[in-house]
Amino acid sequence: MVSEEKLNRVMDYIRKFTEENGYTPSVREIGKECGIKSTATVHSYIEKLQNKGYLNKTDNKKRAVTIGKGSGINVPLLGVVTAGQPIFAYENYEDYYTFPVGEFRGDDLFMLRVQGTSMIDAGIMDGDKIIVRRQQTAENGEIVVAFVNEDEGATVKRFFIKNGKIVLHPENERLQDMIFEPEQVSILGKVVGLMRNYRA
Repeated sequence: MVSEEKLNRVMDYIRKFTEENGYTPSVREIGKECGIKSTATVHSYIEKLQNKGYLNKTDNKKRAVTIGKGSGINVPLLGVVTAGQPIFAYENYEDYYTFPVGEFRGDDLFMLRVQGTSMIDAGIMDGDKIIVRRQQTAENGEIVVAFVNEDEGATVKRFFIKNGKIVLHPENERLQDMIFEPEQVSILGKVVGLMRNYRA
């Protein structure tokens, strides 16, 4: 049985979270915040709120709602990308995040969770989630996610071409540039946004 008190708590949390972050919470986040252990139970509350017209259910699997009649774009979180040494980022989504239409240019977007501190001087911290527009080229000075074929890994760095070489520049004065032949590097996308969860 759906508790009306818990239903109101779920709706209040979704509304507050969306106002503060600009996107809706995931099913897991709703359950954790509202003390609901079962994702099936969370879905039952979402369905009830949808029937009341408070929420619109989306087609994605995890970040399942938008508020009222508002529209948004659903961006998948694909996994981890390192801001230090390259590691592979498997394209199996972990979650979805909904952003307002028009917040980011283009619609071929994905997100990765940053691991490491090599981009801290660019304001990209360990644990941040970056929003990436999928593209295969980049201009000098742009921050990109690059796949390094030699090490079978992906990394986030500032991109340069110097003397015929690809330079992946870390924004951390303690670290050195990574230099590759052009055929060793593939651009996966350009970083167009960043999301951070603040903890008190």
